[in-house]
Order: sequence, then C-alpha cells, then structure tokens
Amino acid sequence: MGHRNPQGLALQPNTGLLWSHEHGPRGGDEINLIEQDNNYGWPTVSYGKEYIGGDIGLNSSPDGYTDPLWVWDPSIAPSGMTFYTGEMFPEWQGNLLVGALKFTSIYRIVIDPDSNLPVSEERLFNDEMGRVRDVEQANDGSILVLSDAPNGGLYRISR
Repeated sequence: MGHRNPQGLALQPNTGLLWSHEHGPRGGDEINLIEQDNNYGWPTVSYGKEYIGGDIGLNSSPDGYTDPLWVWDPSIAPSGMTFYTGEMFPEWQGNLLVGALKFTSIYRIVIDPDSNLPVSEERLFNDEMGRVRDVEQANDGSILVLSDAPNGGLYRISR
C-alpha cells in the first residue's frame, strides 16, 4: 500500500529482501524496503511537491506508515536497478545501482553492511549514455546499461 509509481525492484542477494524505488512528484523519489503489511504512505505522505506548487500530504511518516530508506530531492526519475555482487568492481559489492532518466547517469547507493541501510550515493557516468532505462550486472561482473538516447543502445561497462 502507499506506492505512487514504482519503477524498479531488486532482491538483495545476501538477505533475499525486496527493495523498490519509485517516482515521486516534483521531488521525493524514494527507495523502499518492501515488507508485508507496510503502508508506504502515498498520497498521505510524500516528500515531493505538487507540480503547481505546495505540499502533497505530510513530509514525514506518522505511526502506521513506513519511511523510505532513501529520498531524492530533486527527483532523479529512477529507472532500473540492481544490487552489485561482481568482482570486476569490488568496491561496489553490495551496493545498489540505480538508473536515472532525468540526470542521465547511474547512482551508486552505498549500503552499510552492518545496518543494511543506504548511507551515501555517488553519481556515475554523468551524461555519457543519455537517459538510463535499465542497469543490470552481467555474469562476468561488468555492468549492462540500456539507454534511450537518440543514438543510445546497450552499453557494457568493464575494466
């Protein structure tokens, strides 16, 4: 309950937990950990704004609602996502890779291994491939990126 516009789902390999991200209105894109019986708030809770201005609902989650794990404001327009488990980029292991339509990049969300919560982000490949529609890990640990730019296509990121 309470999702506005989910765009990506990924199972976390070491836990089996289901993570989701979704578009918020003018700000307020979210990453959520999906758990049974939780209410993620929309439209009662939103960290974005009306397109014509003003708040949408509350900017915090009261009792009975589940806070997002991560919020983007301004919106990045998240697309596909995957957890990285490969060996080609060992510094990314356990991190979440999220495509961004608006900022034409990939966001690497660092997950703290002790708390299993997002703690920071890094914007990768800024404006190099166009709007990122999907991001996946290949069997060899390289990253596959699908772009919808006019001259875009399928990219393979490797070392």
